[in-house]
Amino acid sequence: MRRPVEQEMDAEIADRVEQAIWDGIKQGEHLNKAFRKQRRKRLASVITASVLLFACLFTIRVSPVFAAMVSDIPGLQKFVKLINHSYDKGVRLALDNKLVQPVGVSEEHEGMKLTVQGIMADEARMIVFFDVQIPNTDESVQIKNTSLSDASGKALVAMSSYNFLDEQNEGIHKADVQHKTVDFQLLEGESFPDEVKLNIELTGASVNKTKFNVTFPIDKSRFSEMKQEYVLKKTIEMEGQKITFAKAVISPLRISLYVDYDLNNSMQIFWPGDIRLVDDKGNVWNQTTGSMGKNHQVFQFESPYYEEPKSLTVEGSWFRALDKAKTSVVMDTEKGKLLQAPDEKIKLNTMSSMNTYMELDFAIKGIDLEDHMMYTLFDSEFTDATGKRYKTADNDKLMSTYVETSKPGEQHSMFYLDHQAYKQPLTFTIMNYPSYIRSPYKVNIK
Repeated sequence: MRRPVEQEMDAEIADRVEQAIWDGIKQGEHLNKAFRKQRRKRLASVITASVLLFACLFTIRVSPVFAAMVSDIPGLQKFVKLINHSYDKGVRLALDNKLVQPVGVSEEHEGMKLTVQGIMADEARMIVFFDVQIPNTDESVQIKNTSLSDASGKALVAMSSYNFLDEQNEGIHKADVQHKTVDFQLLEGESFPDEVKLNIELTGASVNKTKFNVTFPIDKSRFSEMKQEYVLKKTIEMEGQKITFAKAVISPLRISLYVDYDLNNSMQIFWPGDIRLVDDKGNVWNQTTGSMGKNHQVFQFESPYYEEPKSLTVEGSWFRALDKAKTSVVMDTEKGKLLQAPDEKIKLNTMSSMNTYMELDFAIKGIDLEDHMMYTLFDSEFTDATGKRYKTADNDKLMSTYVETSKPGEQHSMFYLDHQAYKQPLTFTIMNYPSYIRSPYKVNIK
C-alpha cells in the first residue's frame, strides 16, 4: 500500500484489483461461499471473494507510532506485517489513528485454538485479526467459510475477504501459530450489533472442516459520529443512458457511493469500468468492492477520512452495458446448440457430461484490451421452456472463469447444471457482459 501522496498505481495491479472487486460481488451474492479452482492446465481465475488476495502486491509501512502502539497490546504485535501488506490506503490511515480494538477471546476444537486478538471497525466494515494455534505441527490451514451473526445467531449479510500472507517470507512465522485477517463489509441496510459472533471454518491436509464460533464485543463508541454523508443527486448521460450519483457516505474504513440507473434506460448497465475518486491534491482513492443490483448499486472505495481532503470527485469514462432486449441467452442442452445470444462475442465452446452435473464452457471474444474483468456471464438461476426456474448445480466450488494467455481479448466462462430432464430450450440471464458505453464524467462529492 502506498501513502495517499504516492498515487501512481501500476497498471497490472489496477487490473487485478478490478477482478478482486468482481470477486467480492460474487461473494456477496452467494453469501460467503468459496470457489475451488478447476483442474486445468490453463491460467484459471476462480470466483472467490478475496479482495485482499492481492494485498501482497503493495508495500507501504505502518507508521512507527502505530507499530509501537500495537507492540504494547498482547497478541497484536505480529499483525503489523499483515497490515503492511494491505493495499487499502484507508485501512493504514485508520490504524495510524488508533481505530484498532483489542479483543483476546479464544475457542478450542480438536486440539486447535483460535484467538481473535483484535478488530478494527466502523459502522459498516470490520477487519478481524486472529491467530490459529496447532500444537506440534507446521501445517498450514486455510479459511474455508466465514460469516458473522449477532448474539442470537441471526446472520449479518456481509461480503468477506481473506488475507493469504506468506508468513515465512515476512519473518513472522512460528511453527505452531498462524496469523490471519478476515475483512467483513456489511451490505446496505445492515449494522453491527454490540456483540458479534465470528463463525469460521478452517481446513487443511489433516484439518477436516473444523468450525469455530467466537463471540466478542464491539465498542461502537470508537467510531460513533464519524460518518459523513453527502447528498449528490447528480445525473449524467452516457450514450443516451441516464446514471444518477445519489449520495456518498464517508467513514474511517471506506467510502460508499450510491448509484442509480434510470428505469427507462434502453440498456442494462452492469458495472463501471474505470471509476475512481480523486482528491484536491490529485491523489486517487481506488474502488475496492461493491454490491450488485439491477438498477441500484453501491460502490466501495478506499477512505481518505483521516486525510480530510478539501475536495473529492468521482471520475471515469466508461461502463459495461447491454441492450435490455439482448440480456438472455437461449440454448438446447440436449442438442448442444446455442440458439440465441446478444452478438457474436459469445459462443458455446464445449459441453461435457460429468458424474453428477453438466459443464458448459462459453467462449467470450472481442473483450476490450482495457477491460480486465474476468467475466461470469450468467445469473445462478435459469428457466426451461415452460418457465420453470432452476438453480445451477449445487456445487459452488466449480464455477470459474479462465483465460488462455495465447488469446488476448478472449475468456471462457463456465456454467454447471445438474443432470435433469429439462424441457428444452433453456434460458440464461446475463449478469455481466463485455459491451460498453463511453463518455468522460466528473461529479463533485465535496
